[in-house]
Amino acid sequence: MRGSIKLFTIFGIPVEINATWLIAVAIITWSLATTAYPSFFGSWSTSQYWLAGLITTLLLFISVLAHELGHSLVALSQGLKVSGITLLLFGGVSKIQGEASRPRNEFLIAFAGPAVSLVIGVILLGWSINFGSVYENEEKLYHGVLFFTGWMNILVAVFNLLPGYPMDGGRVLRSVVWAVTGNTKKATNVALRVGRVVFFVLIGWGGWQIFNGDVVGGMWIALIGWFLMSSGRNEVKAKLANRTEATFGTDAYLNFEVGMATKPMPPMIESSCPVDQMSYQGLPENSLASMPVANNGELIGFVVRKDLDAVPIARAPEVTIGEVMNSGSLRVISKHEPVNEALRSMDRHRVNQLVVMDGDFVIGIVTQEDIVSALLELRTATDPEDSGTSV
Repeated sequence: MRGSIKLFTIFGIPVEINATWLIAVAIITWSLATTAYPSFFGSWSTSQYWLAGLITTLLLFISVLAHELGHSLVALSQGLKVSGITLLLFGGVSKIQGEASRPRNEFLIAFAGPAVSLVIGVILLGWSINFGSVYENEEKLYHGVLFFTGWMNILVAVFNLLPGYPMDGGRVLRSVVWAVTGNTKKATNVALRVGRVVFFVLIGWGGWQIFNGDVVGGMWIALIGWFLMSSGRNEVKAKLANRTEATFGTDAYLNFEVGMATKPMPPMIESSCPVDQMSYQGLPENSLASMPVANNGELIGFVVRKDLDAVPIARAPEVTIGEVMNSGSLRVISKHEPVNEALRSMDRHRVNQLVVMDGDFVIGIVTQEDIVSALLELRTATDPEDSGTSV
């Protein structure tokens, strides 16, 4: 990850720190030193508040590392690979390669992190309560640090279990839906939809906090909601783009022509059409489904359902499809190009589809999902003994 520095390796897993982590250290330390600690321990000096704030922040990030190690070690025990752990502005991320082969495995990997945070929180909070002083003016600095670190670990565990993908709670929800339905695509869509509601609530709560005078806290909450919502969408898109390598482990299947995965062009939508009219006509179930947009019958780009869903209901009658459409979404490729070039082009231009050409003629479109489906069909045809699904 850009802007990251490797610190050390633990259990064979490289641990990195991103430059954004320093921003988090400054903000959390300032919040603890100026608000939290003075509210609970009124007899301390200013220097004690700042020292306690800094120590608590550093202990919190050690706890976050332990949280991510929980995910990583369970993933390793399930046969997956972990390329590293990175500490970021909003916590940490375990870079787990591949996907769980069954719902139980995904549940264990997702729940391991919050479980570690909860155990750390209960131990530290219990120690602080049992061995701390009864009188406020006799509280030692380390008592306060253990108390706050314990509470913050419990909050981290509870927060991460909110059902918003890609948070741990969203992954737990996805594993449960996957176990019930047996359909990973449906499980992912449910987790994304529930997560969208959770993150909009977080953003709204942040706005309410700002409105009521807590500018720093409100901005922090709103940014977390926005960041997590964007991360969920990007992760699903990245999985589609990378699934070929994770599934097949070789480029041997990636050299067939784009024409083999091409689908007919869907009906075009006029750019002047209001967003609410599209809702009445019915939208594709897939949030990444691409819909062609035309201006007086001429193709000018594509709009993705998730972008339509992001338009507030109150504004849907006045916002047109053309306003929502990504102006750089019209990209073309020859039907004779290999599909790995199509995937690279989609990633380079950040689009989910390409218009497929046969000379000067448009023959259809190809999406990341189309390529994955074609690859699955190709593998089944060439290696039928390996076409089963693990449960």
